[in-house]
Amino acid sequence: MAIMLAAASMRRLPTRMLPSSRCMGTIIPMAELEQMMGTSGAAVRGAQQTQGQSSSPAAATPQTERLQKITEVDKMQEVKRRFEQAARHHAELQGQLLAQQKLNGENTQLISQSLEAAAADRAELQEKINMLYHDLHTLTAQMLKEQVGVRERVQRKGVKGRGGQSRMAYRPTVENAERQPTHVCEMSHQSLAELAMLGNHCAMRERLLREIMAVDQIAWGPAHEVLNKMDLNNERFYWFESMPYRIGITAAFVGGVMGTLMVFYKPVAVWYGENVAGEDLPEGVKDISEMTTNQVGTWTWGWMEPMIGTASFVLLCCQFTRAQVLKMNMKTYAEHLLTWRSNRLARNFPEYDGSMIRAWAKHMPPVGLDFFPIYERRAGYKGFTSGL
Repeated sequence: MAIMLAAASMRRLPTRMLPSSRCMGTIIPMAELEQMMGTSGAAVRGAQQTQGQSSSPAAATPQTERLQKITEVDKMQEVKRRFEQAARHHAELQGQLLAQQKLNGENTQLISQSLEAAAADRAELQEKINMLYHDLHTLTAQMLKEQVGVRERVQRKGVKGRGGQSRMAYRPTVENAERQPTHVCEMSHQSLAELAMLGNHCAMRERLLREIMAVDQIAWGPAHEVLNKMDLNNERFYWFESMPYRIGITAAFVGGVMGTLMVFYKPVAVWYGENVAGEDLPEGVKDISEMTTNQVGTWTWGWMEPMIGTASFVLLCCQFTRAQVLKMNMKTYAEHLLTWRSNRLARNFPEYDGSMIRAWAKHMPPVGLDFFPIYERRAGYKGFTSGL
């Protein structure tokens, strides 16, 4: 009878333990409960078999009771061990859950910060886009304003149609007038390049100044110091290079003055006629003072005409030869001279663009009334007259 009561109590034990385990926050897996119930059933069946083998319930010995007590204690320890194992498993799961919640919180905070930064970047980007949009429209309006065909049309009053006679001529505003350039340094790269290709020396000078600024990383003002060094090097042989022109100018001036004096000036004419040409005064004339200026010219023209005619023919032949040379696209002496000057300067300053140096160096300095050159280094920042 005791054995049956113990078995019944063991059967009811898992059912009673389950609510208490849930109250403690621990859930025993269903498979373990089924295993415990199976073990208890096997123990009851074993006890019933032992009872059947005995002659009567009263025949249970103290040894059997002790065995039953030992079995109950082992089962209780097994249940206790399983509860402890479940508690440890629950603690591990709870720790993992807390760690996951902490990680989720950190991720949420990081995402929130990222969203705030993205919102700030988006606002800044939107502001920049608005500024760019405004600048683009301003630039477009400015560019269109400078073009003739897209300026604002002004309709004449009382004129029908939209032809050429129906609109008024464009009048610049004060704002436009204040922005007009006054020096080549205010012009764009494209304008300077176009003017340089047309042979404008001021544009070539400004392009070379900007090349010096880009290479030496200096401002526009200090770049003139480097340009002055180039000018000093370029004009080193100026007097030797310009000597043929100076001789030609002097000879032409002296020849023109002396030729006029030899034809019409009485003292020179009579001296040259008697001592060089070997001519006497006309018949009936005892002294040159008796003749007028035109009569002197008529008398001297007999020997002056061949010289003047020959000199004129020689000059005409030289001029014709030069014209044919230019038609054949041959270089004259002046072009050879300027090319030699530019190549020499480009070799002396190899750190700068050679084409810009050559374009600027192919230029002779202007000469004043005193017959002396005006070097470019003396022109200052303003430079020579550019036409602006």
